[in-house]
Amino acid sequence: MIQLKCLIFITAIAALFSFPSAAVANDQDVQATTIPASACRPESDTADASVRMVNGAFIFNGNSTGTVRFFCPLPINRLTVSDSSNDNDLTGYRVYYRDTDGTGNAVEITTHLFYRNSNANASIPVNAAWSSNSNSSNSTVNTSFFVDDPNHQFESFRLYFFVVTMRRNNINQDPAFGGIDFVLPPVG
Repeated sequence: MIQLKCLIFITAIAALFSFPSAAVANDQDVQATTIPASACRPESDTADASVRMVNGAFIFNGNSTGTVRFFCPLPINRLTVSDSSNDNDLTGYRVYYRDTDGTGNAVEITTHLFYRNSNANASIPVNAAWSSNSNSSNSTVNTSFFVDDPNHQFESFRLYFFVVTMRRNNINQDPAFGGIDFVLPPVG
């Protein structure tokens, strides 16, 4: 009987190590990181003139329309502060935004995670872009949405950042981008 219990225990331990481990939640250092909209920079002076900051969120300025692209630094890499594992994993992020036409095409907010290597001349995408127009909640007020796409292990010698776009086709719409954080995925 003892041999059978030992065999079952050894088999269970072997099974744990035989499958690739998947990240199930953002690591502690990642959860402690936020990107308020005020940390982001419009890509040009022209884009900067098209938006303004109100209550910590970017909105379009006056009669401005079109698409504004923001670069938002993500100040984290593989190195950990909370422990000595040096293994920061990202399983998802939450976007704070307002898309006043829901899944319509007059307004859209997108987010896309990128990085640059120390020797790269180009930005490398980590995941697919997320769009507020694909959000099944169809919310038209200030809201947030958890994007569970990235599943990325941060590496050293990389600079991470989000490219966020905010678009409106007419002045009757009032989109907003408030920022990004890295809470645990919602349950349910």
